[in-house]
Amino acid sequence: MGDALSLLMLPFAAAVAFVLIHAYLGVHVLRRRIVFADLALAQLSALGATVAFANGYPPASAAGFGYALLFTAFGAMLLTLIRGVARLVSQEALVGILYVVATAATILVIDRSPQGAEHVKKILIGSILTVDGAELAKLAALYAAIGLLHWFWRRPLLAVSSETAPAGRSALAVSIWDFLFFLSFGIVVTSSVTTAGVLLVFTFLIVPAVIGFLYSSSVRIVLAIAWTVGILASAAGIAGSYLLDLPTGAAMVAAFAIFLVLAGIARAVVFVDSKQRQTNMRGGLRTLAAAGLLLTLAASVWLIAKPAADQPLAALFENATGLGPERFMSASERDVFESAGRDTLRFQAEVERLNASERSARHKGAPLSDEEIRRIASYQRSFNEMARGERFVQDVLRGKARAKERWLVGLPVAIVSMALLGLLARPWWRNRARHRIVEEQDSTRSSAIV
Repeated sequence: MGDALSLLMLPFAAAVAFVLIHAYLGVHVLRRRIVFADLALAQLSALGATVAFANGYPPASAAGFGYALLFTAFGAMLLTLIRGVARLVSQEALVGILYVVATAATILVIDRSPQGAEHVKKILIGSILTVDGAELAKLAALYAAIGLLHWFWRRPLLAVSSETAPAGRSALAVSIWDFLFFLSFGIVVTSSVTTAGVLLVFTFLIVPAVIGFLYSSSVRIVLAIAWTVGILASAAGIAGSYLLDLPTGAAMVAAFAIFLVLAGIARAVVFVDSKQRQTNMRGGLRTLAAAGLLLTLAASVWLIAKPAADQPLAALFENATGLGPERFMSASERDVFESAGRDTLRFQAEVERLNASERSARHKGAPLSDEEIRRIASYQRSFNEMARGERFVQDVLRGKARAKERWLVGLPVAIVSMALLGLLARPWWRNRARHRIVEEQDSTRSSAIV
């Protein structure tokens, strides 16, 4: 337990630092309604780091940081100019275009570089587990300095953090404060992308702020909620990645998503009056039922159209209930199918036994000779090939069985799903018809008055 705490303490401290600064910036981003700004700046930072990597500089080096900051500053200037054309084109659309172009440029730059795929993977998911004390101290100092600047400039920055230009300020003043905000934003993103990755940085920025806005419109309350939830979600994600042996960045993103879902459910069910709670619960249950029926209908249609293809929902049902496709096979086909299943398990057990014996020899300090290792590898390849052959036999027999199953099971299930979806849609159609009648009556009444 002590080893786990010592391993995860620095990554958790880094996550707390990221949450504190990114959640605050996320409040500004949501007030401006340019959610993709973080992704765009993060991708521009990644583009700069990729250009540095292609020129032989490590992304974490001073030159790598300089390249990333230069591209991010250019992005900050573009985001500042976007407000000026907001009356013609949606800001979010332009920010999305900036992100797509930056992503495409990153792919073009890295295409001919050695180990380019590994570099792109690291940029996307980061390596927060490898953060050390010196790097954490630099990040904390940088974020503290930017946080102090934003505290001193909080009034003008909050004033310009809206979709429209604030009253009483010239266009030049608004542009200057916009650029200062995006530049500081870009510096934060540039420093965090190399450690946390693009996906996790976007999560730190948006998800806690969204949860905060679910419960309040006051900036102070939103920040308090965002910081609390962000720290708890980070702890849950890091702990989950350690206990379940999962990639840390992806596990943290999943933890934030779970907290967002739970916060939305709590907002709709707990923090409302009893009447609204009942309405929300009925609507939620109706939505879940509709989603389940749509999924069942799609799986049934897929089974009817392509019985020999992969059937994920049918396989999930078979694994959960133990009711496989054997019932649609003849007696001889069923015997072959079950025999192939037993042989597959036997071959897989042999592969596991060979792996265990090799690991045991290595851990006991008596490693196997090269000849023994080659022999084990040869046996493993043989057993794997035989297991694939048995699975192929099962797939062929399963496809033949599902060719019968599609009419006996798939078609009835599709008909029942469509009927139940029609029943669920009846209240919606009634409300729509009622609103149309009311609108027609109002229109008739208005015409009579005229």
